Amino acid sequence: MTTITTTSGAMITAGNLSNFPTFFLIGAPRCGTTALSKYLSKHPQICFSRPKEPHFFTILLKLLGKVDIEQDYIQRFFFHKTDQHLVTGEGSVSYLYSEQALDTILTLNPDAKFIVNVRNPVDMIYSYHARLLKLVEEDQQNFKIAWDLQEARAQGKNLPKRCHDADLFQYKEIGSLGKYVQRLFDRVGRERVHIVVFDDFAADTLAEYKKVLKYLGVEYDGRTEFPRKGKHETIKLRFLQRLLKRPPKKVANFLLTLQQQEKRKQKGKKSWLMRVRKTLIKKNRVRVKRLPLDDAMRQVLIKAFTDDVTKLGKLLDRDLSHWLA
Repeated sequence: MTTITTTSGAMITAGNLSNFPTFFLIGAPRCGTTALSKYLSKHPQICFSRPKEPHFFTILLKLLGKVDIEQDYIQRFFFHKTDQHLVTGEGSVSYLYSEQALDTILTLNPDAKFIVNVRNPVDMIYSYHARLLKLVEEDQQNFKIAWDLQEARAQGKNLPKRCHDADLFQYKEIGSLGKYVQRLFDRVGRERVHIVVFDDFAADTLAEYKKVLKYLGVEYDGRTEFPRKGKHETIKLRFLQRLLKRPPKKVANFLLTLQQQEKRKQKGKKSWLMRVRKTLIKKNRVRVKRLPLDDAMRQVLIKAFTDDVTKLGKLLDRDLSHWLA
């Protein structure tokens, strides 16, 4: 039995780690990780977490404070694992930015592999802002205003209601993929990290999918179709979405405990309350056409990310100058 105390004060107890993940798809947001995780989750030799992003070593640790890895993590998110699964993984993109999460993962599995999807940060961050709006994390509909508020928000000012993590709104930091890929390379070595460039993933998904499978050490499963959502969605009622996605902390803790109990009783099935929540979230969505980023703001972002894109290009030994055009 191993006990770990994180830098944030959370206490982790770890006993049987035989079903602990062997790989982590840790980023970056809005870079194709959801699509890739869906393809991997259908592979007969891969057990992928349900849901795709547990955020266990970032968000949930803060909420719970004290956890048992086997009971609160493995049994909850990998309850569907069988003997035919050769590798196990999950896809929390928050881990890329959390040194504490990486340290904890590597303490529990020193041989863990990592997959990182990267994308032109200009397009990525504009899409990321839209995603935060949909999740009711962000309250500034205007992207330029949200971008300009970064410094104030870093000081705890002008944050959205029920903000649980001010770092979510540091758009420049989130888009600085070169910085975080460098840190990951330095931490685990280049050979332990597989990079998927969004441009390649979009142009030839099959080829990139096969590369990921080879990296993970599993056989190609014959998949030839790679469906994508590809539709921008927003929400109808913000107050309803906020209640469903970001309830008060006491309510969130109650729901989390209830969900864990129900999953253990029903072998992974969602409780009736969580099924109702999922239905309401789905009904509250509406598809819309998102306006393209205006040229002036695009130039602001290009200037902001030039050095980091150059860094990422050197790390990958690849010319990414077209991202800055």
